[in-house]
Amino acid sequence: MNFNKIKEAEATHYMPVFTRDNIAIERGEGNCLYDVHGNKYVDFVAGIATNILGYNHPEYTRAVCDQVHKLMHVSNHYYTAVQSEYITKLCEASGFSRVFLCNSGAEANECAIKLARRYFKNNGGEKRILSAEGAFHGRTLATLTATGNANQHRVYSPLPDGFGTFKYNDFDDFKTKLTDDVGAVILETVQGECGVRPFSNDFLVNAYALCKSKGVLFILDEVQTGMGRTGKLFSFSHFGIKPDIITLAKAIAGGIPMGACLASEEVGTAFALGDHGSTFGGNALACAAADAVLTILTEGGLLERSAEVGQYLGERLAHFSKYNFITDIRGIGLMRGIQLSPKIPAAAFEGKLRERGYLVNVAGNNTIRLVPPLTITREEIDGLIAALDEICAATNV
Repeated sequence: MNFNKIKEAEATHYMPVFTRDNIAIERGEGNCLYDVHGNKYVDFVAGIATNILGYNHPEYTRAVCDQVHKLMHVSNHYYTAVQSEYITKLCEASGFSRVFLCNSGAEANECAIKLARRYFKNNGGEKRILSAEGAFHGRTLATLTATGNANQHRVYSPLPDGFGTFKYNDFDDFKTKLTDDVGAVILETVQGECGVRPFSNDFLVNAYALCKSKGVLFILDEVQTGMGRTGKLFSFSHFGIKPDIITLAKAIAGGIPMGACLASEEVGTAFALGDHGSTFGGNALACAAADAVLTILTEGGLLERSAEVGQYLGERLAHFSKYNFITDIRGIGLMRGIQLSPKIPAAAFEGKLRERGYLVNVAGNNTIRLVPPLTITREEIDGLIAALDEICAATNV
């Protein structure tokens, strides 16, 4: 199918919810994607922080293909060895005792919300859940309510009750909002969709300590930050804290749909039989893929390498502070954001980089988001930096 036919089919049949870049991807190899015309692009999007092993990674591809030949799906009516082996490894690597496997980040966060509410019910009654302004936790009605986007709230009201918000990175406001009727807090250590905005170390440590002192559950959405994105397997490890619940998705299975909700023993056993479920969640194919990802990260040295390359990316990006239309450069590891002045649309930079063979995407606050595969090389980073420098030098403000 040629490019025009592809676009025509999408325009005719797909619900009009996506703004797509004007290319059609056909295949991937290494850290690069190729479109239907044969054009090559170095990928700094990675399926939105998902394809952390790049494309056609030999060990990962072999594990997935072997599993396809054996068994893909039988539902959770039955045990499978591949799921049992994987959840054991995941719990050991994370330090959590209980896990529920699903298919996406929204489902993982929905599970966390339900689990928290069930825990409240088991321990005396109903409580509210606090989230941060600017957060993004998913597109189901409950996760959308926990997402700090007033426009989306207006479009889909009435929304579920039992949620509240606090100001991003504002500990005084957080203390004020953490009233006795709050039972849980959910936040991202780095707000990805809002422009790669990290919470400060002081905020996270103090918020965690306050929650612990009040018996409030501390939930971290690690959908974007988990699985080595920040240079550690999970981003909470940077701060010396241990949440009650974390959620994972995106990179967990290297591109095959999967999500996970992990919890402590006390919280994770709040569910009773039939309280939650999933037909596809944790099927044999997804678990084989996720097992390969975890093994490559923790035993193949990729986690340590990603920390080094993430630091290198941060050092190279610091160069752009000399341009007065770049208002902030922020992030951690291989999750970085370059915020531009409102006078300079980030989407224009995205297009110019694509013309030069580099894929990036735009997040909130007019920010260029860089979330490449963890296998990205220094040479590929250098190429992006040179292309971006060329564009910046030619930009008139």
